[in-house]
Amino acid sequence: MKDVLIINPHASKGMRRFREEKILEALSAVGITPEVFRTEHPGHAVELAEAAAINGADRVFITGGDGSINEAVNGLVSAQQQGAKGSALGFIPAGRGNDFCDALGVPKNLKKIAAILKEDHRLRCDIGAAGDGTFEHYFINGSGYGIESAINFYAAKSVIKGKLSYIYGIGKSIFNDLLVQDALIEIDGKTMRYPFVLFAAMNGRQEGGGFRLAPNYRLDDGLLDICMVGGNIPKPRLLLTIPHLSNGTLDFPGILSMQAASVHVHLDPDKKGLFSQVDGETIIEHGYDFYSRISPWKIEIICPG
Repeated sequence: MKDVLIINPHASKGMRRFREEKILEALSAVGITPEVFRTEHPGHAVELAEAAAINGADRVFITGGDGSINEAVNGLVSAQQQGAKGSALGFIPAGRGNDFCDALGVPKNLKKIAAILKEDHRLRCDIGAAGDGTFEHYFINGSGYGIESAINFYAAKSVIKGKLSYIYGIGKSIFNDLLVQDALIEIDGKTMRYPFVLFAAMNGRQEGGGFRLAPNYRLDDGLLDICMVGGNIPKPRLLLTIPHLSNGTLDFPGILSMQAASVHVHLDPDKKGLFSQVDGETIIEHGYDFYSRISPWKIEIICPG
């Protein structure tokens, strides 16, 4: 079995949770001896994962956060589009938020992580795609439009490390981006108007450092879990939704949830454009259209049995 390990030394803004020698030591203890590659610039993990799959890797292990996972996913999908066989993706979480791995139940202990990779329990996972209508970027965990995307943007730009960066992002986004935007929303071909401050189309359970926007998620059901926050509720009362979004109790005034295979959100051009993100990575700044859908592509992931 050919294994490749991709390490992002800049994950969590360089605050390295696991050092390379410790990772290799834990993997070696369970009989895994991967070929090792290190990312050198943004987007490099896309290239490395794509090349690994094209060159016949059975498994690709990614060390980093949700952004590193997203790059690996895009690389593996690109390889499939070129005719390569699917490579399974395994995770060694070492990022700022690790939302996807936290929901999946991947532990933070290296020995336990190595045991999961050795066991090689696999799930064929849906892959989403999001963009503004002129491009698409693939995602495995979630996509969003509005204030939660602004939170991710400010958290990534801050000098604060770890989950505290999300607290900073929440504060700055409430000050700058707490805007209730009336939008035309198309969900699986049916249209509605809805004023929202947050719009999320999730494949995984949570994002933004633990906001459980899709508590009943499944990674293989062919559907996105949609969460909208807004409605005709005064802005100060919308702040009351924050603890409910954190613990996944979405049956609360101002929160609307449903499932769909595809969505399109359109803002009137006289509105302020909004941030959009996939897996915590900003893909649109001040955009007026947001598309998200379940793509035709799937990848195998290695997860706790």
